[in-house]
Order: sequence, then C-alpha cells, then structure tokens
Amino acid sequence: MLTILQLSIYSVFILIFILISLKREHHSHDIKVRVFRYMILLVLICLLLDILFISLERTSYFFTRPILVYGNAIQYALTCLTVFMWYLYNEQFIFNDLSHFRKWIKFTSIPLMINLSLSLLSPWFGFFYTITSDNVYVRGSLFLTSAITTYFYAVLTAFLIHIHRNKMRRTDYLPLMFFILPPAFGGIMQMMNYGILLIGPSLTFSFLVAFVYIQSKNMELDFLTGLYTRKELENYADILSKQKNIKKYLGGMMIDIDDFKKINDDHGHDVGDKVLREISDVFKRSFRNSDFVSRVGGDEFVAVCEVQSLMDLEVIVTRIRGHLDNINSLSHYPFEICLSIGYDLWDTKNFSKDEFMIHIDKKMYLEKDAKKLILS
Repeated sequence: MLTILQLSIYSVFILIFILISLKREHHSHDIKVRVFRYMILLVLICLLLDILFISLERTSYFFTRPILVYGNAIQYALTCLTVFMWYLYNEQFIFNDLSHFRKWIKFTSIPLMINLSLSLLSPWFGFFYTITSDNVYVRGSLFLTSAITTYFYAVLTAFLIHIHRNKMRRTDYLPLMFFILPPAFGGIMQMMNYGILLIGPSLTFSFLVAFVYIQSKNMELDFLTGLYTRKELENYADILSKQKNIKKYLGGMMIDIDDFKKINDDHGHDVGDKVLREISDVFKRSFRNSDFVSRVGGDEFVAVCEVQSLMDLEVIVTRIRGHLDNINSLSHYPFEICLSIGYDLWDTKNFSKDEFMIHIDKKMYLEKDAKKLILS
C-alpha cells in the first residue's frame, strides 16, 4: 500500500504543476483548455480521496467513517464525470461548437445521471460499496455498473474520434486516442487486483502526456490569435507540395483585413488586437479542424484545406462572411470589419508553394481593388 500511496502523492504534485502551468497559458480562455483544467481538478480530488482512503482504512478516528462512507460516493461520481468530460473535450475539439454537444447531451448524459444517483445512494443502500464496522471498503452488488458506465464513455469517445478522424489533422488522431488507454488499463488492473488504486495515477500519466502534446502545439501557434505561425505554414506547405498520393484537391486562401492600418491608427493597437482575436475566432468557427489556418503577417492570413472541389472553398468563404456579418451587426466598434479573400485550388504538380501563394495573393488584391472601385 505504501507504494500506491507514494504514487498517488507524486501524481497530486504532477497535476498541481500542470494546473499552474495551464493557468499561465495565453490560450486559457479556450473552452477546451477550461474543460481540460476541470478534468484535472476532478482527478486531483479523486487522488486526494485515494490518499485519505489508504491512510484511514482500518483506523478508528472519529472522522474515519464519514470520510470513507461519503468520500467513496464522491469518488465514484467524479470518476465517471471525468471520462464524460473527456467526451465533451473531444466533441468541442472535433466540432468546435457546443451546439452539437447540447443537441445530444440529453441522451449521452443518461448513463452519467444513473451513475451519479447510484453513487449518492450507495452510503445508505450499498449499491457500489459498503464500509464494514472495521472501516474496511467492500465492493457492492452493483459495483460493475459504475465500471461499465465509465467504460461506456471511454468507448463512445474513442468511437467519436475514429469516425470523425477526417475532421482533424492526422497528427491529432493518435494523441486523442491514446489518452484513454492508460486509465482503461489501470481500471482493469484495479478491478482484477482488489485494493490497488491505479485509476488516478494512470489518468495523471495521460494528463502529463496530453500536457506535453498541448505545449508542443502551442509552440506552433501565434501568441495573439491562437492560429498557426508563418513558419508552421511554410513547413506544412513544403510537406504538401512533396506529397504525390493526395486523394483530395488542395485549396488555399489568402485573407486580409481591409483598412487594418487605419483601425490601428484611429483607434489604437488595443482595438486592433481585439479585431485580430475576433477574426481568428471567426476562422475557428468557419474552418474545419483538419484545415490549416495561419497568421502570416500583421493582418494577413493563409488557409490550406483538403477539398473535393472549388465549391468547398466557396462554402467556407460563405461561412466566414456569415460569421463576420454577425460580429458587425452586434459590434460596438465605430467601424465595420471587412475581409478581402483570394482563393483557388492548388495543383501541386504545376504550381510551387511560392507560385501558388503569389496567385491567391493576386486574387485577394483583385477583390480588394474591386471594392475600392465600387466605393469610388
């Protein structure tokens, strides 16, 4: 038990370190980062409860029994909730829109609610566990129900990631799938070896791997907008230009904020930064997770997408303009935010990366010039 106790204590310190680091992140406003933090907090509570359970079992302090009786109920509820939140994290990662999650939550939350009810009733009815007169934990008759419910969300999340793998970058697929494997294995080992608490430490290992992955991704991102940097675009475009077995067409967009210098000069750089962040949010809602969107200059952006036809690019442009219209209709700015967009299909056999960038840049300036002609 001493080894498991030490492992749990080490895990607590690791999670505290990750939490502090995430709080300093400039992307901490992102709902995915917030969900990730809440998951860590839940596991941290479960680990602290594990430490208490190991330390207090078979003791006769006046507070031992209440902690064991009610603490286990809390832990059963939080363990399932943690895996449910991992499902929420991936929903948001894939669709980048809470409306999809809200649409299905009344169905997907049913097992969670059943587990919560049985957890909270267990201190009186012993569904998941009982605490003997010697203050020893004993599994209840419905113990497997909680395990099945928790694994249901693990399998559901893996299924969600797999069927929507085309909506994410290939480099994201394996880390997302891997996250659930250590706690799944730890849970099986815990069920087979009565009295050994491995779910918390195994979840900590997953969080540590995920944290390292998040940090590596953040190094690729522009500090202000959360979009990819110009350097990452260069690397990504180089890789694509050398691929010969691309099954879909490649499309590119060059996007520029109209009169951005005037916005900065007339209203200050703070307002300009807010506009950049709002535009990046528009892109995150308009493009798919598998699309590569980068900030290449002060007010210039480039996107590279795998598409079936030019019409797919036109659909994305329509989404961008729709989201931008919503911002302008609700805006408190004394000006309207407008974008000029140049886009086309990229034939990597006949166009080099640089030639294609020049091509869509020209198309973008053609749109910009057309607007000026209309205004004049």
